[in-house]
Amino acid sequence: MPGFFTLLFAALGIALAARDSRRLLPGVLLTLAATSLVSAVVVFILGIGGVILVSLTGPGGDVAAVLLIFIVPLLAGVGLGVALVGNGIVMLRREGRSLANRLSLLAGVGVLAILALGVVAVLARWFEFAVIVLLLAGPIGYVGMGFVSYLCWSAVYARIARRGPAPAAIVTLGSGLRRDGSVPPLLAQRVALGVETLQRFPGAVLVLSGGQGADEPRSEAAGMAEHAAGLGAPPERLVMEDSSRTTEENLTLTREILADRGITGPVLAVTSDYHAFRAATLLRTLGMPGNAIGARTARYYRPSALLREYLALLRDHRLLNIIAVGVLMVPVIAFAALSLVQLLAD
Repeated sequence: MPGFFTLLFAALGIALAARDSRRLLPGVLLTLAATSLVSAVVVFILGIGGVILVSLTGPGGDVAAVLLIFIVPLLAGVGLGVALVGNGIVMLRREGRSLANRLSLLAGVGVLAILALGVVAVLARWFEFAVIVLLLAGPIGYVGMGFVSYLCWSAVYARIARRGPAPAAIVTLGSGLRRDGSVPPLLAQRVALGVETLQRFPGAVLVLSGGQGADEPRSEAAGMAEHAAGLGAPPERLVMEDSSRTTEENLTLTREILADRGITGPVLAVTSDYHAFRAATLLRTLGMPGNAIGARTARYYRPSALLREYLALLRDHRLLNIIAVGVLMVPVIAFAALSLVQLLAD
């Protein structure tokens, strides 16, 4: 039976990816296929290992095998939590104390807290609390599986996007200027990739997209255009979109500018690597043909940035996610209510 579901999820994922790779569903299906396959292999290995352990240690071997099944995931969870906390500390030291920079730290603390609650509930024999923690695996697993799917599929999509058709326009998305109006390193990487891509497609134009923030002396588009010209981009092939505030506005207003200029055909959005997949999903939502590629960012910066983008992706599809999490929370709420009623009755 696991083999059937593995093949089914894989076939559906590949079919949907071939149709349009700019959405998360193919990644979810392929992740489910991989999870089904890995689970079957792990169960088989643990089954063989349990038999060997029992044969070597006698009657106590079955208990050791069960403990092994629980200890390995627990240690993996602890390792993940500690890694996220460590990354969060690095982010706070290097990037400041904004909420966005605290995401990996908060995620790590959350993982460790849930694991600690589960262990305490089991050791203290708090049956009701242990069951609630176990039932929370549903909504937490939904969000966690989605994040794993996002990480895996965005990496696959990055390779697909670079093999797309020749673009009519390359759109570099803004990300904020320094207070003196100069281009910071993260944005400079985007502009450099945009100029490099422009040189590969002689018939395309380079759109620099970004409005002026409250703390910026000029629009991001103006700063990027100046930087692009300094990198050798021909001024006549540069187009500025200087009114947008969000990624969706970047693309929407760019579409209007290109239509006014009679430029048709696919676009290639250029952004940072952690932001590329969400930019691609917005292209799809807006009905714009094309793909999105990303410039590399520092490794320490990616975990928090990827968490931020995943939360934004959940927000973009909030109705579906609210319904899914709500349904998965029903058993938790029902059991908690039943336990409370029994407690009051006693």
